[in-house]
Amino acid sequence: MFVLGINGSPRHQGNSSFLTSLFMAEMQKKGHETEVLSAVRLKINPCIGCGHCETEGVCVFDDDFTRIFLPAVIRADMVVLSSPVYFYAFPAALKALIDRIQVLWSRKYRLKTDEFKGRDRKGVLLAVGATQGKDLFDGMKLTARYFFDAAAIRYAADLCYRGMDEKGAMEKHPTVREDIKGLIARL
Repeated sequence: MFVLGINGSPRHQGNSSFLTSLFMAEMQKKGHETEVLSAVRLKINPCIGCGHCETEGVCVFDDDFTRIFLPAVIRADMVVLSSPVYFYAFPAALKALIDRIQVLWSRKYRLKTDEFKGRDRKGVLLAVGATQGKDLFDGMKLTARYFFDAAAIRYAADLCYRGMDEKGAMEKHPTVREDIKGLIARL
């Protein structure tokens, strides 16, 4: 199984990066191939709503989305989005990647292709937020669900942690390692 991790945090070696690393290390222990892409390191254009993907099935831009991100998402058996909350949503770099997944939505819904037929692909959301708000992760979960649907990925699970603002806070969390192991066992 190929597991693709997408780290959405602009903070280098922050809490989201720690979650991604922990998840991927556990998947590697189970013998799975893993790769992690950092949204902020990819050079991508934002979606301009030109409609090219809706008629041609490909994006008009030739950038890291089309050369690196999209092929990895297509190949993946599991996609893990890991991100901090920014105003109840994903940070800009990750949101730009999510917006560009319109190309797979177009292939699936406009052009009626079925390039993922017979594949049971799973999606996981790992999220951290600084506050304790009860609705803190609602926007992210909804966006992740639509991203996964567009890419023919089943939203399988999520782990969301509140009150994790300081760099390194996740490393000190008392249950995070067991939480990740338990999540992977359920998947």
